Amino acid sequence: MRLLSILARVGLVFLGAVIISAVSADIVWEGSSDEVLTTGDLASALFGDWALPLMALGFLMAMAMVGAAYLVRDERLINLEWELNGGEKQ
Repeated sequence: MRLLSILARVGLVFLGAVIISAVSADIVWEGSSDEVLTTGDLASALFGDWALPLMALGFLMAMAMVGAAYLVRDERLINLEWELNGGEKQ
């Protein structure tokens, strides 16, 4: 398990290095565009070309939120009794 954790961390560092090197490359920033983009163009790209990836990302984020809510629940007996009885002793 510890080896898997170390491999995951090394992989994340490697992925970060690749992303930083790709974004900071000179060829990415050399050519400037004379075209002015508007919010309409952004909306068209998000809801047209990128609709399926955005939906998949939303689905993954929803699954993560449901999983987090499940993990946060406290199911100790004293807490369950408090919820059932409203804090009153019977």
